[in-house]
Amino acid sequence: MSLDRRQVLQLGPLAMAGVATRADRKSVTGRHRARDLGVRIGRLQPGRWNAITDVPGVEVGHSTIIEGSGPLVVGRGPVRTGVTAIWPNRKIRDDYLPCGFDVPNGNGEVTGLVQLRSLGILGSPICLTNTSSVGMVYDALLDQLLDDDLPAVEPVVGETWDAVLNDIEGRHVHKQHVDAALQGARTGPVEEGCVGGGTGMICYQFKGGIGTASRKLPPPLEKFTVGVLVQANHGARELLRIDGAPVGEEIGDLLPKEGRETDPNSILMVVATDAPLLDYQLNRLARRAGHGLAKTGSISGNSSGDFTLAFSTGNPIPRRVFWRGDTYTQRSIDETAIYSLLEAASEATEEAIVNALFLATDMEGRDGSRVFALPLNRTLEIMQRHHRLFPSAGEGGQS
Repeated sequence: MSLDRRQVLQLGPLAMAGVATRADRKSVTGRHRARDLGVRIGRLQPGRWNAITDVPGVEVGHSTIIEGSGPLVVGRGPVRTGVTAIWPNRKIRDDYLPCGFDVPNGNGEVTGLVQLRSLGILGSPICLTNTSSVGMVYDALLDQLLDDDLPAVEPVVGETWDAVLNDIEGRHVHKQHVDAALQGARTGPVEEGCVGGGTGMICYQFKGGIGTASRKLPPPLEKFTVGVLVQANHGARELLRIDGAPVGEEIGDLLPKEGRETDPNSILMVVATDAPLLDYQLNRLARRAGHGLAKTGSISGNSSGDFTLAFSTGNPIPRRVFWRGDTYTQRSIDETAIYSLLEAASEATEEAIVNALFLATDMEGRDGSRVFALPLNRTLEIMQRHHRLFPSAGEGGQS
């Protein structure tokens, strides 16, 4: 007997055999991740943490800066910003990793993309911050790279614009914040919502920020995982959909209260996997993150800087061998098996964006600008009416 997707979800614990039990983790704010409240994106199972850190070796850290209130004084605040650091692994400076990327809409900046396109490798941690802090974060990352007789790779720094809430031109992210995010990076559960680079970000005109999710792959790739982390700062309210339910259309109030217009903006997406992939395959994986983005309602608007990086920890390349021109070996999965990786990248990106919305909280910033969090009770009522709520879904992944 074959089962459709809804019947599989309704099996609850039986459908989740072999998956770690629910941890009922919630943020210090009392808000929960989407899956813990019965929202089930896609059909693949999450990893233990349902986070990018389910990919072995990947670590995430944040440095969050929240200071002051009231009228804007450039250089003094109010400040609502930070930096998020991702270590692909702690040996990334010695062992490069294959990397690919995709740019659904390029009104923004990620440093090092031209070199990445030419060489197909990643050789630094990845940092996410605000638009005006790219230079400072780039400079701080340079200090993390090796200084020897070999050529250097460019640090990878991505940005989204947080000026509605933050004194962005005050440039409050400094080297100590980058160092703190890098040094504080850990595996395991990832803090989400209004943290790190996502502190001042807005998503579908609700409060946005950092979100993450993962997917375990089905046979024959069952030993591999795909994880995604996003910095979500994009989208027009009426376009928001959660697992197909028209949440944005049905919640027309709670719009941002600010002294300047909130254009639909940008998103940074980072995809990690331990499946052995080559750079051209990672380009394909990065492109599927954009499919997950689109399923939440984004059209990658004109003012949007939408960027995806995808890397594989399963194909390390010794740095000295790479630059000295010696031969080295790269592995790859059977090309016909890549379908599940593409599906996993799309699903995990979609859920990561939803998690950013579910974990973010109301925030007031510069000049009294206020952005409201997604109202969870109203959202769940909408999803229930559209038959998109599965109470047992929270039993997936330890999160």
